[in-house]
Amino acid sequence: MSIIFITGSGRRLGKGLALEFARKGWDIIIHYNNSVSQVEQTVAQIRELGVRCSSFRADVKDYNAMKSGFDEVVSEIGHPNVLVNNAAIYPASNHLAETELTLWDEVMDTNLKSYFQNAKIFCENALPDSRIINIASMGAFRIWKGRIPYNVSKAGVVQLTKALALDLAPNIAVNSVSPGSIDIDDDLPVEKLAIKTGNIPMQRHGSTGDVFDAVYFFATASLYITGQNLCVDGGYHL
Repeated sequence: MSIIFITGSGRRLGKGLALEFARKGWDIIIHYNNSVSQVEQTVAQIRELGVRCSSFRADVKDYNAMKSGFDEVVSEIGHPNVLVNNAAIYPASNHLAETELTLWDEVMDTNLKSYFQNAKIFCENALPDSRIINIASMGAFRIWKGRIPYNVSKAGVVQLTKALALDLAPNIAVNSVSPGSIDIDDDLPVEKLAIKTGNIPMQRHGSTGDVFDAVYFFATASLYITGQNLCVDGGYHL
């Protein structure tokens, strides 16, 4: 029996990943915070696929709340085999002078520190042959104007992935996936996505399915594959 825990999975990319794993027969642990209105529908859709699904609400930045919620659902559904650190924020564009220290802290705590905290929670009683998959971004490698905290936080995710992979070997594999611009039905209008299709060799934005293929690969691949990052960007990095 395979169980996956995906943070920020009440909506958008996290929801899409949860549904795709459910279609593969995985049981799902949903975490959410602000997507209260969407999460009931998400859980219902997953259960309609014939798998188990539990959910809990917590601020991903709050270690104690995350641990309490995680422990509660684990007592119901069992300990997950895979953790996907997905919850993140993408704040509005700001130059250095306009970037408040509170915004910097909010982005770092959400996009980077929470990944570290969730890894600690997950690994306390991790099963043999477990995996951690961190959702990074092409913003870890390409600097986008006005996105200083975001770019730095996602670069940190890639380095955290490598550090965790070394620390947790040989029992747990840790890898990251770096999407480019992903077109999600309830996301930003296409014209507002960070990368324009004319700059993408494959001439289109990515889909949830494209990201899922990479995440599923790391979720099921040999533990020997660890400390790696896979770009899902249609060749944009080229």
